[in-house]
Amino acid sequence: MTQTGKNQKNGAVPKEVLEQLNENDHTDMISVWKKSEYARPSQMEISPKEIENALSKVHRRIEPHSGKKSIVGNIPQYARYLVAVVALIAVTFLFFFLPRTASVPYGEMATLELPDGTLVEMNSGTTLRYNRLYRFTDRTVELNGEAYFNVASHGHPFIVEANGASIEVTGTEFNVRSWRGDQQMETTVSVSEGEVLFYPKKLKENQITLRAGESSRWNPRLTEPANPEPVTIEDITAWRNQRFVFRDQTLISILYELERRYNATIELDVDGVEQSTLTAYYSEQVQLESVLDDICTVKGLRYTRTTTGYRIFK
Repeated sequence: MTQTGKNQKNGAVPKEVLEQLNENDHTDMISVWKKSEYARPSQMEISPKEIENALSKVHRRIEPHSGKKSIVGNIPQYARYLVAVVALIAVTFLFFFLPRTASVPYGEMATLELPDGTLVEMNSGTTLRYNRLYRFTDRTVELNGEAYFNVASHGHPFIVEANGASIEVTGTEFNVRSWRGDQQMETTVSVSEGEVLFYPKKLKENQITLRAGESSRWNPRLTEPANPEPVTIEDITAWRNQRFVFRDQTLISILYELERRYNATIELDVDGVEQSTLTAYYSEQVQLESVLDDICTVKGLRYTRTTTGYRIFK
């Protein structure tokens, strides 16, 4: 049975304890040792409830005071607002400054009405781009292909940009042919009504004036467009009625036009004939093979069908 009234100690200080001290400290150590015989062990026990209350007090001290906002705690929320604002600005920028694009697939034609009422008839494979603020800031469009423009009158000039050339009008009708894939990178403008200014985009001072029934050409090797020449507008715009008119046109450019019009692949497997010219007139819509028959007859060539289209050979 264990004694609980006193510690179980002898009256003398253990020898090994005294050996750890200087002789001057022995007397003090003996006195403290004797008094410790009457010390009682603590019987205090802390209940779970008291522990819980103490922890609650600690939590209240370290939490933000009621009624006050924590700036650190709100930083993620502020960051979300900032991200939302930046995203809105970016979307608005893209909406207003990225151009609208209208494209016509091979084998088709389409008519587009611009916001100012200008009508654009687009040939097969043609792409037209214009600003979303068109009519409010300017009336500039970018063309790759062939299109006939019926321009509505407006306070801002109407400008077509194509392969480094610019065509500027206020209100008229004209045809522009300008394909990026063309080896000559040539832009041809033919006027049906009114008049237009035609010039290299970076050399506006070298502009010429084209009037109804006139046509001109420009390519990057020229400092100014060619002198105006009289043309038959009905021949230039025959494509609007799905007809073909070729006047001294290179064979390779004719084949490219046939590919776009009929959505077919035509392989020219003959060397040295790409730049030879050809003149042909079709007053009504014809089948592709009829045109190929005529071309091969005139040029002394043959053609055959392939899995992807046609091949012209010697």
